[in-house]
Amino acid sequence: MEDLRIRRTYKLLKEALFDLLSKKSFDEIRVNDICTIAMVHRTTFYSHFSDKYELLNFCIKDLEDELTYKIKENSYSDAKEFYTNLIMCILNYIGDNKKFFQCLLKKNDDNGITRIFLNACISYIESMLSDEENNRFEDKIPKEIISNFYSGAMISTITWWLKSNSNLTEKELCNYIINLILF
Repeated sequence: MEDLRIRRTYKLLKEALFDLLSKKSFDEIRVNDICTIAMVHRTTFYSHFSDKYELLNFCIKDLEDELTYKIKENSYSDAKEFYTNLIMCILNYIGDNKKFFQCLLKKNDDNGITRIFLNACISYIESMLSDEENNRFEDKIPKEIISNFYSGAMISTITWWLKSNSNLTEKELCNYIINLILF
């Protein structure tokens, strides 16, 4: 089992980085800033991470694992239920911290946050298509193309929803996306 002090240090550094990312761009953030907010000494930081980029990659992987776990908890009986569960899981995850994600996207367009959601979607859709015996695109379109197409459309629409500060609820947005997918 991992040492509790190490887990605590990782948690503090992750929270500090996300706090800073909601206020300024990743390029403006220094290791010193992260350590100050986390109340962790620089030598402790460097004993775990070589730089802020490695910390960011750790945080992204951690978020991706958490989101993938939440998505895979859902079961489905048909394509509509599958995509509804997937989209609502992502929207609920984002909706719980909507202001944070809006600030994050505003200050950090290319920091990999959208990649977290995109990778989780792609992985989940690919596994569903592999398990699905009656895939409606069977033998016509490779599952990698299908999963990237649907994931890209969903994540792009959700990113628009966050950036535009739309008044649509999570459920309304989910219904629109589902209607487009199953059109």
